[in-house]
Amino acid sequence: MSAATETPRKRRRWPVVLIVVVVVLAALVVIAEFVLRGVVDRIIAQQVEQSLPSGATGEVEAHANGIVIPQLIGGKLDDVEISSQKLTIDGIPLAADVTAHDVPIDGKGDVHDVDGHVTLAAGSVKELSKYSPLFDRLSLVDGGVELSGKTAVLGYDITYAAKGAVVAQDDGKGITITPKTVRITNSALGLKVDSIPGVTNVPVQVCTAQFLPSQLRVRSLDITASDASVRVTADSLPLNEAGLQTVGKCG
Repeated sequence: MSAATETPRKRRRWPVVLIVVVVVLAALVVIAEFVLRGVVDRIIAQQVEQSLPSGATGEVEAHANGIVIPQLIGGKLDDVEISSQKLTIDGIPLAADVTAHDVPIDGKGDVHDVDGHVTLAAGSVKELSKYSPLFDRLSLVDGGVELSGKTAVLGYDITYAAKGAVVAQDDGKGITITPKTVRITNSALGLKVDSIPGVTNVPVQVCTAQFLPSQLRVRSLDITASDASVRVTADSLPLNEAGLQTVGKCG
């Protein structure tokens, strides 16, 4: 066979070889992306679990959005979703879903534009009464809460239940409950009142900062009889022990 007939055949093989190389490289990239994504998600979840505030425990899941390889090269993850359906803070069970932006790969520096929701079931909310001396019990109702407590009216010691609206405070460090409708619950007294001095329309301040990393702020609440969803945000938040274990304070 002459050299003239071999050359065209070799030339025809090159496109086939190039296609095979491209396919193999593409497959390797896909495999690398799949493996790296799993590793990155696990590392972030473990880092958050280890950095939870004192008295907090739970299982955390994380998911980095987008293609992670170029993000890893750049040193930051664009968007990361962090969630926990089994989180407990000071004995109170809750669930959390948070999205964070610009998450540093090395765990140093801050994440930005943190936006999430913390959800407490009705049974969990009842435990919050231990943090306020102003009422004995707290329960959820559609659109707000019901407070139970004790006071004196016309010389009688009474127990009462007062329903009220709940709003986030302007500084985001707490919530304000304003009792509106009231009823006497020790009915043996036979008292019926439309309002109770010192209770009706008297705002009750509840500090939520003591449960959250100091940079997080409460922005809004959505309450039904079954659960309460609280929106929390932060412009920036260190994703390490110093940032997550340092809880806020109320003035």
